[in-house]
Amino acid sequence: MGKFRLDFRLILALFAAVLAIGCGCGDDDDDDAAAPDDDAADDDTIDDDTDDDSDDDTGDDDTWPPLPDDDADDDADDDADDDDTYPTTEGFEYIPAGSFSMGSPSNESGRNANEMLHDVTITRHFEMMATEVRQELFDTLLGFNPSHFPLVGDSPDRPVDGVTWFDALLFANAMSIAHDFDPCFVFANVVCEDDTPVTDPTDCAGHGGVAAADVSLDAATIYECEGFRLPTEAEWEYAARAGSTTAFYNGDITHTACLPLDPNLEAIAWYCANSNNYTHPVGGKLPNDWDLFDMLGNVKEWTWDGYSTDPADGDDPAESIEDHFRSVRGGSARWDGALRLRAAHRQVHTPDRRDRFVGFRLVRTLPPDKSAKFFAAPRANDVAPIPAPPRALPTTLPFAYTRPDVGTPLTEQEIDDFTAAVTGFLADVDYFDWMRRLAHGMAADNVMDSPDYKLHLQDFGASKSGGVVTYAHTGASDNLMIQTGKIINNVSALYLATGDDEIGELLIDLCKGVQALFWGMAHDEEDPETTIMVRTLFPFNHSYEVDGRDITVNYDGAKHYSYDWNAHTVPNATNPYYGPIWVRNWRSKDDVPHIFRTVPMLSYVAQDGEDTDVRDAAEDALAALRGFAKDITDSGYHIRTKDEWGNAEVPINPDNGLVADLASFVLFDPLAPNGECDAKLSAALIGYDDPMGNDCNDGAELIYETVATLQHYYNYAIIRYFHLSALGLALVAGEDDAAEELMDGMAYRVDRMMNHQGSQSDDPAWDVDTASYCVAAASYGLPLTSAEAQQVVDFYTKAVDLYEDWDYWDPWDGSVADGPFPYEPSRNGPDGLVPPHEEFLYLFEYCQSPFRNDAGADFIDCDVLLDPSQW
Repeated sequence: MGKFRLDFRLILALFAAVLAIGCGCGDDDDDDAAAPDDDAADDDTIDDDTDDDSDDDTGDDDTWPPLPDDDADDDADDDADDDDTYPTTEGFEYIPAGSFSMGSPSNESGRNANEMLHDVTITRHFEMMATEVRQELFDTLLGFNPSHFPLVGDSPDRPVDGVTWFDALLFANAMSIAHDFDPCFVFANVVCEDDTPVTDPTDCAGHGGVAAADVSLDAATIYECEGFRLPTEAEWEYAARAGSTTAFYNGDITHTACLPLDPNLEAIAWYCANSNNYTHPVGGKLPNDWDLFDMLGNVKEWTWDGYSTDPADGDDPAESIEDHFRSVRGGSARWDGALRLRAAHRQVHTPDRRDRFVGFRLVRTLPPDKSAKFFAAPRANDVAPIPAPPRALPTTLPFAYTRPDVGTPLTEQEIDDFTAAVTGFLADVDYFDWMRRLAHGMAADNVMDSPDYKLHLQDFGASKSGGVVTYAHTGASDNLMIQTGKIINNVSALYLATGDDEIGELLIDLCKGVQALFWGMAHDEEDPETTIMVRTLFPFNHSYEVDGRDITVNYDGAKHYSYDWNAHTVPNATNPYYGPIWVRNWRSKDDVPHIFRTVPMLSYVAQDGEDTDVRDAAEDALAALRGFAKDITDSGYHIRTKDEWGNAEVPINPDNGLVADLASFVLFDPLAPNGECDAKLSAALIGYDDPMGNDCNDGAELIYETVATLQHYYNYAIIRYFHLSALGLALVAGEDDAAEELMDGMAYRVDRMMNHQGSQSDDPAWDVDTASYCVAAASYGLPLTSAEAQQVVDFYTKAVDLYEDWDYWDPWDGSVADGPFPYEPSRNGPDGLVPPHEEFLYLFEYCQSPFRNDAGADFIDCDVLLDPSQW
């Protein structure tokens, strides 16, 4: 809630300052007949004679407007860096006209594709606020304060936050009026934050600020208006750099994420590594060479410009405000790692966005009557980075690892029987062909020529009518990547083992599905935030054919507003890939360990896959997942999302204003600092191929696990599979010491599971989940005991017995009557739960894994499993 206050003493002080600044002559009115000159610092004429007029000011005689005799800088003690410049408004700094290289060189760490170097010239000198607009000044001029910070009490010197772009323009007009300048902006069709329409935008002070308006310039261009205004994006970067060409104005970037702390950035900016998650009073860090504070960090800053991927070069560029987004610059005290605080980094928000980490500062074009100094910044050297040679993936477990055996080893006959049961079932039901027909999203021959993809979706009904099967979506399909991730891993494993064309086609389709979850978040072709993933997307209805079987997909039942505690279903009317679609946002950490776990196996496909198209699809999916994991790491280990209008954000719980736990790997760090270290380490290893300082010890932090699982049994799956992802990724990254320690924790974890040690060990799913987890852990080198192998065989055999009797593996078959039918088999059998069908496939990942440990108990013949000709 905003804080509304009025300090009349401050108003009187500000009014006095306005009078002084507005007259252009300071407070020196003592130019009387007395001689000699009564100002020691300003001697326009030695005798203080009649041609001195009233220009006797104590600082510098270059006042505005210039006096007739004041055509050059006539005082010898004038500061060397203030030659032929205009005095600035109080609180502003002079910025000389000049040219610079906008963007970043190709070899700058953390560089994005929208930062192409281009030459820009700012032809007019201007003044810029030395600090971000303070809450006290904003409140004084506009009569309200929308800021989120501080959480308790007042802090007038903190930057104002929670302002829309429209609020910033309204404040600029108020500043112009206070200083007797013509305002720059004309407002029409104004709507306040509480949906109240008003004629005068200042009337929105009592209604939460301005949420929408038609804005026009009262000047030919933004550079030519007389009053105060927002800087253009070019002016902002020019001023922020102050002649520098490095990532920050005090040097290069060392660490791009939130942690470790970047030494250069620590000196000049509040950001996620040092801010304690809140904004700070302005001016608390070192300024740049033009005495501008907090150009990086604290709050992001609105600019005038609409966002363009390829910004204009040349003289005085400005982008159209008809664009969907506005450019914001500088990064913030939270959610933004060091790479987002580089001078060249570009972010966006819609102009109506209120964000607790967005504020602004003002500029004003200075009059052109005198020649200003022209500043020519050094040109950035665009040297292409030298790519690191690809690192070959490991082919064996890098260390010996054993465990004491427990239980009776399976006989060779028992292993053969189990292998025959598994492979016989897979052959009989044509499991992978069934998956090719069940997985869906967008068919390749769709009428809109949109990108095709497949995912293992949820929450839909299946029905048959006249030989056509329809998948009709009714629900959110929130956690589709849990199942899809498991399937991707095992389809990858089978493809690596066989090179089979149809398995390769299925893998390509699923890899495209991973990409589609990112494409669904795009709000237009210019959207710069490409590393944020939807939970689900619902594109247009369509029909197609697979293996001679007719399929129709209908998404209409899912296309409705739904603001739930864990996600929102909202429209995305301008998606550039699929046209008007609906999406489910707020990607949750429920799915993320299974998303992360696809990376090792897809990495092997990208390196060793037999077919070029399959390798390329795997690499494309990997690139998207690396961006996703990097985004999490760069956001202080938070999973960002986008709102309905395309604003990137970290989900906030509306009931308490805190970060939603489903989107955070750090929320409980104060209580259990290593509780979610496995998740953080996984993100860092995928995004940066580096632990980024995360030392998870053995990965089995029981305090956090105990508290989390008391709330809900499913939290075990999140915690357990993040441990698995950390282990697998450490092995692939060559972090052998970390991997061995994580393996110790894995052995400890599996022992506890086998011995029913846990807060909800009496749950009906405990034993079957243990069986599946043992297979997954064995894929990363954990040697199973004989007792664990027996548990795998027992529960997986139950799964075979249950699944082979399901009637709908081929619903197009004439034996299946028209009408609704379950789209996948239930795991709830007469003898209790069995592994879900996608976990049944863990056997493929285990058999194909380079980390499979011969010291473990045997339970399946991998040579047979990986050779379908022997099924």
